[in-house]
Amino acid sequence: MGNELFTVKNVKDLWIIKPTGILDLYNSSDFKEKVKNEYINQGKVNLIIDLSSVEYMDSSALGVLVGLQRSCRLNGGTLVLCGLNDNLMRIFQITSLVSVFRIFPNVEDAIKALLEEGKS
Repeated sequence: MGNELFTVKNVKDLWIIKPTGILDLYNSSDFKEKVKNEYINQGKVNLIIDLSSVEYMDSSALGVLVGLQRSCRLNGGTLVLCGLNDNLMRIFQITSLVSVFRIFPNVEDAIKALLEEGKS
């Protein structure tokens, strides 16, 4: 794994965070700390987590996403997910997290929905 856990793009005050590879016990807490310190704690609280390059995630990564979503909400923002492959979508369905997160097919749909809600 490279030293970058994720890449980031900004579109109209929406922060698109794109982790790559595997999110698991070994790196999910680093991911959480970086996102909290570099984005949420800086007032960048409207996040789109693009999971299209994530091959696998375990329960610790799911917990991290739930925690980040809570942090965004507590700070007046929102966190949505997009780009889940079939395996990830199955994990979210089995764990009932599909009812916790708003999940979009791709980044474009997520941006469109959030901008229409006036979250930016």
